[in-house]
Amino acid sequence: MEYDELVSNILKEKKENKADRFDPPEVDVQQVGQRTVVLLDKLSKYINRPVNHISKYLMHELTAPGQIDESGRVTLGGKFSRKLVNDKIKQYLKEFVICKQCSSPDTQMDKIDKNYFVKCLGCGAEYPVGRIK
Repeated sequence: MEYDELVSNILKEKKENKADRFDPPEVDVQQVGQRTVVLLDKLSKYINRPVNHISKYLMHELTAPGQIDESGRVTLGGKFSRKLVNDKIKQYLKEFVICKQCSSPDTQMDKIDKNYFVKCLGCGAEYPVGRIK
């Protein structure tokens, strides 16, 4: 094997291992009458993001009013399927959690003034992310 092949194989294996270790829990979605209850506490702890930021994103993307309680439970006005909510969570992960440089999930989000910045703990990249309206 040549050097380039060895490096390519190592990088491929490293990328596969990184994807294997990031397995965020699916959020629990329950229908209660005309409302949808989403439990975000486990996900929030796993991805190191505040529940209110995730829920604000969900409310914006689903164009639904909502309320957050202390236990990490979000009540959305309207009926939304488990699949739709989890698809929106995956979009949130791509936009606010996964590093755009190295695809690492090991990031932290800081708010400086009115702007949010994501800093990768793996490669050190730091970049701004859009605000949720």
